[in-house]
Amino acid sequence: MLQQHTAGNPMNSSIRWTYLKPREIVSELLKKGYSVSRNIVRYLLKKHEYVKRKAQRNITMGGHPDRNAQFENITQLKQDYLDAGNPVISMDTKKKELLGTFYRNGSLYTQAAIQTNDHDFPSSATGSVIPHGFYDLKRNTGYM
Repeated sequence: MLQQHTAGNPMNSSIRWTYLKPREIVSELLKKGYSVSRNIVRYLLKKHEYVKRKAQRNITMGGHPDRNAQFENITQLKQDYLDAGNPVISMDTKKKELLGTFYRNGSLYTQAAIQTNDHDFPSSATGSVIPHGFYDLKRNTGYM
């Protein structure tokens, strides 16, 4: 069944995968006259070493020999400014948020149910906001 739906790593024959989900395998097997449940398909996939996995970001692309120099320079400049009594301000932008009746994670105490749109389409937004964070190192204060 998986032979036409399996791919692999040409450099390592022990690494192979299928893009079919268990429900799709069940559907294909039903078309061929086999009655099987998703649990059986999952069991057989595991038995043949097909395990559900996520991609892992762990292959280093190597570093630049001068990569750390920029951070050392910023640290020195920051200290020079602070020593001279000048402000050092750090600014960071946050994730863009759509404005409107959209669902937000979390909960709060309320007396009535909060109704939101069932989809977060940008075309339904009344606008968008990009929150900014400012931090003054000298005063040790921050603002949103």
